[in-house]
Amino acid sequence: MPTKHDLIDRLPELPLEPFEVAGTLERSDRGPYVTIRPHKRPVPEPPTVQPLMKSRSSYAVRKYFTQAIYPRVICYHPGDLVTDLQVNINPQPLPDRERPPTDIFALAGQERFYKLSSLKSQRFPNPLWCSVKGGPWLAAAVETESCFDGVPNRWEFWIVEMPEVSLVWFGKWEDMPSYPSLWVTMGDLVLAGTQQNCCGGFYWCPTTQSCIPQGVNCQDPFPA
Repeated sequence: MPTKHDLIDRLPELPLEPFEVAGTLERSDRGPYVTIRPHKRPVPEPPTVQPLMKSRSSYAVRKYFTQAIYPRVICYHPGDLVTDLQVNINPQPLPDRERPPTDIFALAGQERFYKLSSLKSQRFPNPLWCSVKGGPWLAAAVETESCFDGVPNRWEFWIVEMPEVSLVWFGKWEDMPSYPSLWVTMGDLVLAGTQQNCCGGFYWCPTTQSCIPQGVNCQDPFPA
């Protein structure tokens, strides 16, 4: 019967270079394991509002769900329960933005296993056991409408299970910037909820069920 060390020794070494395109491989803040810490993208500056731009009375905040593919790498001490596991060492490679998956359900069943013998010039006494899975993962997006005509909306996107994989941009959904190793099913947005808010200089009037200018009285629907 093979021991856990025999099983791990048969695994290929985790190829750091392809995964570090997506981020830095280091210890996670959320658990005692090594994972990818994605490179932080700078948050873009809000669009400039010109003095003569017309302000709207209200704006909507819409939340959506979709699916995303991104390599989740987790490396940890294997413990004592890994003998006789059936592992897929060399399945099909994960897709990228230029090579969308043809079958995301088949992709969901793929999990690759590696060993990690050293990291950042530090050699481990025993190699770590690494799992690599691409998803698909549940992802969320929030669209915040602009209060000014001609100013693009603000978008936020993140993977629910890996919130550190996130993006912020201004424009349309299709304007999402590229992100290393991330592929998003752009056409499958599912609306999860909408919240209506008042823009600056307006407040909510229950009588009219709308936002009205500051200084304008909201009339009592049942005057005395």
